[in-house]
Amino acid sequence: MGKGWLRGVIGLALLAVLGLGRAVQAASTSGGNDAAEWTGHASCAGVTREQLSTPECDALIAARPVPNVTPVPFDFGVVDGVKFIRFSQRQVPLYDQPDGQRVDTLSAGFTYVAVRQMRDGWAEVQPGRWVSLDLARFASPSTFTGVLINGLDMPLAWVLWPHCATNAPAGRRSCEGSGQLVRYQLVNIYATVNVNGWDWHLIGPGLWTNQQNLSIVQPQAPADFPGRWVAINTYEQNLVAYEGTRPVMATLISSGLRERQWETKTGTYSVRLRMEVGPMDGSAGSDDFYSLEQVPYHMYFHGLVALHGAYWHDSFGYTHSHGCVNLTISDSKWLYEQWVQDGSTVYVYD
Repeated sequence: MGKGWLRGVIGLALLAVLGLGRAVQAASTSGGNDAAEWTGHASCAGVTREQLSTPECDALIAARPVPNVTPVPFDFGVVDGVKFIRFSQRQVPLYDQPDGQRVDTLSAGFTYVAVRQMRDGWAEVQPGRWVSLDLARFASPSTFTGVLINGLDMPLAWVLWPHCATNAPAGRRSCEGSGQLVRYQLVNIYATVNVNGWDWHLIGPGLWTNQQNLSIVQPQAPADFPGRWVAINTYEQNLVAYEGTRPVMATLISSGLRERQWETKTGTYSVRLRMEVGPMDGSAGSDDFYSLEQVPYHMYFHGLVALHGAYWHDSFGYTHSHGCVNLTISDSKWLYEQWVQDGSTVYVYD
């Protein structure tokens, strides 16, 4: 089950803001470079807890300061230009026109609706049904996109939250210049050492960060399936698209919350249905009720569990959903159009 429980007290501030959780487990080894599986590049194999740099590793970092990738194109596709709103109360009055007569009530849980048109502080959300925008807030879809992998001979990782690197494993904070790390920043992992059960990763010249701060993609595929398939790592909260064992695309996801009824179940599945856009709803009559209009790029692989775009949050890299695998709109469009077909294998592991 991954490497830990709670990705560190220092990350809890962000988790509280996002309303999310991320399960982690400390490595069982300690000291030196004695983790169960060494992580990094062969040129940095001489880096240890006692020897924090080598000429070979320094040369690699200078030559390859960032991962060898290309961003997935930013594209909202089928929902480009659509505005979505959520309401601030559960019973939302509907009117026949702006400042008109009340004609109905919308029962809203976690509900986003698509705006048909707007006029004078009002939004039409159904034909002839208007709501006051004083009761609503607009969705802000994430602009994050994953990457197309040009070559992967060492791990790459996304920084999950803003923090300072350290000058050594479990060392002093290094906040100047490149030591100030930002959310969604992409880094190479050149070497890894383990200190008191935690992996510390070398991500730049004299810059280290703890495993709890990153979502990591390893060069080795976690399984071997023919053709095009995708792997979902629910611990690291990322997805990698493979051609055989060659990684082609990688991105952050949000899978099911770490509660028994919402967890995205591990296993090997096949995509059975694809839809370019459509509604999603569930848990009617409960506090967990949700209703989402025009969800883009559904790829169902386990009952009602699907890969799909999510315009209602920017929490990628952390669990968030009721079991589905949330992606940014751009990433879901790329997978839907370029990679995932009916029958494609989806491998979910932890």
